[in-house]
Amino acid sequence: MSGLGKPPSRRGARATRRSNPFITSNQGGALCSGQRNNSPLISSYDAEKKRKHGQQRKERAKKLLVWGSLALILTELFRSWSSNSDEPNLLRGGAEIGTKLGSNNDNIIPPNNAPAPAVEPPAPAAVEPPPPPPARDTSLPDPSVVKGKSLEIEKGVEDSICGSQIPINLADKDKWPTPYTPFIGNGKVPTDSIAKEVVLLQNGSPYGNLGSQLTSFFHAYDFAHESKAPLYITKDSWALETLSKLFFDSDLISPANIPEKFYPYLEKILRVKIVESEEVLKSMEITVPHHPPVQGFFHFSVPGLDLTQIRNHRETILRQLLQYPAPGMCTNLEKRLGAQPTEKYTVISFNFSANIHLPKLDAATKKDHTAAAEMQPDYVVNILGREGMLEQPIFPVFPPGPPNPANVEALMSLIKNPLLHDKIRYDLHARNLEDYVYLALLADVYLGNPVDPLSIWIARIRAALNKKQGTYVLTEKQGDDWVSYVDNANHLDLYDEKLDILIG
Repeated sequence: MSGLGKPPSRRGARATRRSNPFITSNQGGALCSGQRNNSPLISSYDAEKKRKHGQQRKERAKKLLVWGSLALILTELFRSWSSNSDEPNLLRGGAEIGTKLGSNNDNIIPPNNAPAPAVEPPAPAAVEPPPPPPARDTSLPDPSVVKGKSLEIEKGVEDSICGSQIPINLADKDKWPTPYTPFIGNGKVPTDSIAKEVVLLQNGSPYGNLGSQLTSFFHAYDFAHESKAPLYITKDSWALETLSKLFFDSDLISPANIPEKFYPYLEKILRVKIVESEEVLKSMEITVPHHPPVQGFFHFSVPGLDLTQIRNHRETILRQLLQYPAPGMCTNLEKRLGAQPTEKYTVISFNFSANIHLPKLDAATKKDHTAAAEMQPDYVVNILGREGMLEQPIFPVFPPGPPNPANVEALMSLIKNPLLHDKIRYDLHARNLEDYVYLALLADVYLGNPVDPLSIWIARIRAALNKKQGTYVLTEKQGDDWVSYVDNANHLDLYDEKLDILIG
């Protein structure tokens, strides 16, 4: 048999010696030796031999052509891989070579019409995928979204609060009526790296009503300044709970669900450091020296502190907090005034339980504050008449809890007055004092009790908003009229040490 009948592994190999039943003698098995054989079939076999020998030469030429072409292709492929060092170019070069392979194979006749050997491009280098993002704790809200709103959306409009215009732009520090003062003295932002001892506001029952709590909170700054230590606050502190009643959202400022992303906002506004607990500080070798309890902060006073700096510091923090009004406050304000309030109104604060401090205040200031503390009808009519507000609504405000009979009696005296009786709007079901704070802050005229801490704070916040006009808390009688004796130019009377000792 000729080489065409050999298995693929033997194609092109030198013929080996084998016996032929039709040949009686084979000189060394050389079919092409030229020596004549004595077989009777030799003549026909010789012709067949020549034909097959010529075909073998053709097959060897074809094989050389095929393997030579493959060698050229592999050389070009290797040169392409070597000239492309980065992975994207390497892959692109392999694709181009693959295209050339496909076109060249169309012109190549494979042996025995078998498919041409496929040349696979090398597999690309394995690229390690990036690590998956850490799973978010689904028990907490998404840090970037608060109740379906981004943190930025939660911020109010800079020149209005709850839809009501205010005289200043809260975001434009350069145009504030008092200078931006984030620290008392030469204070610095507290950081773990520089703190060795700190003043810490921790969890615990707040002292007094909302006004007393605000006093305790701001007195903590004075204590930290006096102690020459930064102010730290734990996440479950009474201080954050107090602030949540007025700013941000009470559903957010609580240990259970406040987003972590909110703490940097609070730290920047309050210029404090918020930590998990005192144990965390101890693990960092930061000590918390003994400091007054919550009620101790309320009564704490530093004689000789610069009142101008104290005022500027308080107003700086308040103006930044007021850029994030509590949504619940705005909702309550809308319920009482409508979605777009247009008419003017007055708010009057009643708190007879605070009047036990009245003799001390009168003695310290050498002024008589009885009419203001009792909200006597003549006092109210005199002020509202001069302000042109006798025809406008009047909202009385009372402390939370069961009604004080003295407060009810004072309200009834106003209702009986013919100039006031049909203007008073009293919600018998309102027992949450915080609901009325923004109502008082934005009122055209506000009458507060001079010995009530919250009345003092409302007057201070109104001054920070440049709404000093129409604020009557510290008053005196001049001739036949009751007037505010707070200096409109600097309103430092609201931060006088006499008040600080009595009501913060």
